[in-house]
Amino acid sequence: MVNKDKEKKININGEKDKMKKEKPETNINGEEKKMKKKSKGNGDYIKELMENEDISENLIARELLEEMELLKNELNKFKESENEHIDRIKRIQADYENYRKRTIKEQAELIKRANKDLIEKLLPVLDSFDSAIEMAVSSGNEDNEFFKGLKMIYDKFIEVMEKEGLKIIEPVGEEFDPHVCEAAVTETADDVKDHHIISVLRKGYMLNDYVIRPAVVKVCIK
Repeated sequence: MVNKDKEKKININGEKDKMKKEKPETNINGEEKKMKKKSKGNGDYIKELMENEDISENLIARELLEEMELLKNELNKFKESENEHIDRIKRIQADYENYRKRTIKEQAELIKRANKDLIEKLLPVLDSFDSAIEMAVSSGNEDNEFFKGLKMIYDKFIEVMEKEGLKIIEPVGEEFDPHVCEAAVTETADDVKDHHIISVLRKGYMLNDYVIRPAVVKVCIK
């Protein structure tokens, strides 16, 4: 009986020693499980682990690596979001710049078109001035005060129109160009080359390098 009691005590003491040896490992495993339950991305939590002497360095290092990987992934997400916003801003700026250029061009075209319509309506007035001046010259009344006043008004009128882009087509002596002239009469002339213009029967005009009325001309044909 005495021997059996001694064996039991020895076994009990052995179990206690074994439990004492295994206890720190159990604590570490428990801390590791506790760490896994903790939310990631918490700098205070990492600091707390580093200050805890009961936590192994390997466990802290592993947790730090996981934390760094998490932060790296979050940084990549922020960079992707930033690039998307930058691309969107660039597209908006490009669209606005195209819209601004298109609007300016449309406004310029609208002004040109308005000027063209107005000037075309004034061309018969210029024709009347031309006819009056030609009649005065042919009748020898160039020194008449009325003629001088008429010529002065005509010159001022032409000056204003030229500032708006109007240009008189003057093709006399040049080769016939169907883009700017209309041949109304043809005749032979010794002092003019073949298919060249002898005279202008009605003035033609250009507005900003566009023909708004071709010149009606007499062409030499040999």
